Formats: sequence, C-alpha cells, structure tokens
Amino acid sequence: MAALLVQPDRSWYVSELARRIGAPPSSLQRELQRLARAGILKTHRQGRMVYFQANTDAPVFPDLRGLLLKTAGLSDVVADALNPLDGRVRVAFVYGSMASGSEHSDSDIDLMLIGTLAPAELAVPLREAREVLGREINPTVYSPAEFREKRKAGNPFLTRVLDRPRLFVVGNSHELDTIAD
Repeated sequence: MAALLVQPDRSWYVSELARRIGAPPSSLQRELQRLARAGILKTHRQGRMVYFQANTDAPVFPDLRGLLLKTAGLSDVVADALNPLDGRVRVAFVYGSMASGSEHSDSDIDLMLIGTLAPAELAVPLREAREVLGREINPTVYSPAEFREKRKAGNPFLTRVLDRPRLFVVGNSHELDTIAD
C-alpha cells in the first residue's frame, strides 16, 4: 500500500509492483483486488494488463496516505534515497511537523543526518525522494563530533529537536545516544 499511496499519480502493473516490494505476484494481486473492491484503489486495463492506482477520491485516502508517509512510506523513500551514501550516514531521522503528526499539505520534511558527508552530497539523492513524496526535504547535517559538541553545549535548536517526536530512517535512538556520549 505504501508504494501505491505515497505515489498516487502512478499506476502499477502487478508484476512491476511485486518486484519492487519483493512479494509473490499471485498473493499481491489478490490483495490489490481486495483493496480495489474496498474503493481504496482503482484499476484500469491497457490491453490484457490490469493496472492499480491509489483512489485519491476515496474518503480514507488522505488519512491512509498520511499514516503511511509517517511510517513505512516516508521512512522507506528517504532510506532508499540515502542508500548510495554507503554507510556514511550513521543516524538519520525526520523531525518537526511530519514526525509529530501536525503536518499540513504544504509542510516540508525536516531531516537530520549525522555522519561523514557534506551537505552538497545530499542534493541528488534527496531530489528523487522529494519528487516521490511531493514535499521539500530540508536536511541538517552534523558530523558525529559536531553533534556531540552541540548536544553537550545544550544547543537550543538541537535540544528542541531531540525533545520532540522523531521518525528514524537510519539507526535508532540507541545509536543516537552512542554518538552523543
């Protein structure tokens, strides 16, 4: 569902979607047909192929999409975008309105990254994620030493971010605490 609802303008053929999510096409097709019967997805034929797409007119669409963006969808899209950075990101998390559930249709995605990379290296990887999610992504990048120093100094911005909800994309709160010590 995340692939369909996070990219509502895209139509998916069953085998294409099965490859993307690593599921058997037969069981996926049954689930897609159930979701279409429930009105969550819509279908259309092109020759002998049946395509599935999010039904943006469904009353539950905004809520389901929002839930998936906050959980599997948002995290997966951003994590996939960061994969090419090959272990240079130790911790990455979303903070702000997207993490707290108070986002609006025009809210951006605030992303904090801790690792050994320059902010310029994020331009290309995050561009695709921005297109998929339909939201701007604002990265804040710290080296582990810089993060540790700012946290120990009680930096007001960092303190505020760490005191509020976060959605981890890479690593977890334990890893974050390990960096800070």
